Amino acid sequence: MEKLPWFRLTLGALVIWILFGLVPIALGIFGVFSDEATTRFSHFGGMFGAASAFFSGFALIGILLSTRAQMEALRLQKHELSRMQENQRQALTLQIVMPFMDDIASEEFRQASNILAEYERAGTLGRYRDLRHNPDRTHEEQEEFERLDSARRRFVHVFHKMARLARNDAVDSETVKTVFSPDLVWTLLYVDEPMEEAIRANYSHRTFEYFQSLYDPEEIIGQWPRTPGNPLATRLKDSAFA
Repeated sequence: MEKLPWFRLTLGALVIWILFGLVPIALGIFGVFSDEATTRFSHFGGMFGAASAFFSGFALIGILLSTRAQMEALRLQKHELSRMQENQRQALTLQIVMPFMDDIASEEFRQASNILAEYERAGTLGRYRDLRHNPDRTHEEQEEFERLDSARRRFVHVFHKMARLARNDAVDSETVKTVFSPDLVWTLLYVDEPMEEAIRANYSHRTFEYFQSLYDPEEIIGQWPRTPGNPLATRLKDSAFA
C-alpha cells in the first residue's frame, strides 16, 4: 500500500479534529439537542479537562524519563566503544612492538651490537671513516670494513623502522621507550651516527633526532661514562632539548 505523504496525513487529522468539534454545534443548530442539553453536555465534557491535563503531564514526564534513559544508554555505549577502541589500540601496539622485541633479541642484532661496542671500547671511532675512504684497503682491512659496515646497517635498520612508525603516529614515545633503552640509544648516537656521517655529510638526521628526544641527555650520557669528554655528551648538553 502506498504511504500517504506526511502533509496529507496532518491535513486529514486536522480536518477530522475540526469535524468532531463542529458536531455538537451542528446538532444544536438542527434542533437535535436543546440549548439546555447542550449546556449540560458542555459541563460534562469540561469535567475531563483536569484528567486531560494530568495525563498530558504524565506523558511529558514519561518522555523526559525516556530521554534520560536514552542519554544514559548512549553514555554507556560511548564508554564501551572507548574501552573497545583502547583495547584495539593496545592490541595493535602489541602487534607492532613484538616483532621489534624479537628483532632486538635476535642473534644477528646482538652480534651487530657487540661489534659496535667492541669498536667503541677500543677507542677507534675514526677507524670506520678511515677504512671507508681508503681505496687501497688490504684484504684484512676489507674484511674489517665489511664487518663494521654490516653491523652498522643491521643495527640502525631497526631504529629507522621504528622512527617511521612513530612519525606516522602508529606508536607513541612511551611505547618506543619500552623497546629502545637508553643504552641502545647511546650506541645509536655515539657509535652508529658518526659512521653514518662518514658515509655522507648530508645524511638524514631525523631518526637520530627522534631517538635523542626520547630521553633526558643525562639518561643517555650516564649509560656509558667511560669515555671522558666524549663529543656526544657535549652535543647533548648543547642541544635544544637539553
